[in-house]
Amino acid sequence: MSEAIVNVTGTYNTYSQPQLAAINLSISFIHQAIDALNIDNSLLNNPLIIADFGTSHGANSIYAIKLIINYLREKKKDYREPLVIHNDLPTNDWEKVFKLLINDNSYKAVASGHSFYEQCIPNNSLSIGYSSTSIHWLSKKPCNISNHCVSLFAIDDELIAFKSQARTDYMNFLENRSHELISGGILILAIPSLNDQGKCGNQNAKNLLYTCAEQIGLTSEELLNYTIPSHIRSYDECVDEKLFNQYSFQLIKAELHSSTINFYEELQVGQTTLEEFARNRTEFMRPWCEPILKTALEINKQHSKEEIDQLLNQYWIIYKSKIEEKPDEYKSYLSYTYLILKKN
Repeated sequence: MSEAIVNVTGTYNTYSQPQLAAINLSISFIHQAIDALNIDNSLLNNPLIIADFGTSHGANSIYAIKLIINYLREKKKDYREPLVIHNDLPTNDWEKVFKLLINDNSYKAVASGHSFYEQCIPNNSLSIGYSSTSIHWLSKKPCNISNHCVSLFAIDDELIAFKSQARTDYMNFLENRSHELISGGILILAIPSLNDQGKCGNQNAKNLLYTCAEQIGLTSEELLNYTIPSHIRSYDECVDEKLFNQYSFQLIKAELHSSTINFYEELQVGQTTLEEFARNRTEFMRPWCEPILKTALEINKQHSKEEIDQLLNQYWIIYKSKIEEKPDEYKSYLSYTYLILKKN
């Protein structure tokens, strides 16, 4: 399978507060899922395996895993020390993850370097699966978008292609998690979604990505190649009971929630300056967006490494300045579909 899922740059842990907010919104779902966890007594001598799919640089992943372990310890009389599997692509910056795990040292963990659209763990071995703000990244780019870099703005056949790829990937994700989970095991998902009116609360910030690409003088071919392989699903695309039944899942709970990106609120109450707000807002986008733009600049081998670095720097200077000019346009929120699924 093509590994088009994006690897983020080095500042991800520092500027991923919105992703952390999504995890905090999932706490009640973690508790309810663990309450529904039902492990056959014959399996109690086996390791209790927990996996996070989409670990990235590790800070948020470790935080989520500790939430799960702490509630297990509190609620389960048959609690036993778990083995945690942190999953991400082999090209992920695993050194950052390992350093955080060593410093934390509160649980035993290993790493899995497979795409989470493939099977990562042996059949019938996983007790608890978790994934937050990860599966909107697609396994591959289904096509280039001719009028933008984000599928939110795609139209006609290009939008259909992204929706179709997102559905195929979702099916593969659920099928492989179903193979891995034991009967009675649980899967907890926080999926970036459109709101209940079909809107994206981060639309202006995403639209600005393409505006800046045009302003640094990308060629028409480079603009076409600058297509981000992600898709924000609707609630109905996430909550597909026919698909759940197909892969032996019982839907325990599904809810749509929104969380504000608190950078703007901090500006409003004077906790940050306008320059700090614009920088934070920019650095939230940069870790996952820059590798894609860099690849688009490298494909045709028309630029030296120095020229690419200069173009990337220029791009983010423009992005930050645009936010500083009109900060009120970047008061954003993110919506998530939260799911608890139980393996039959």
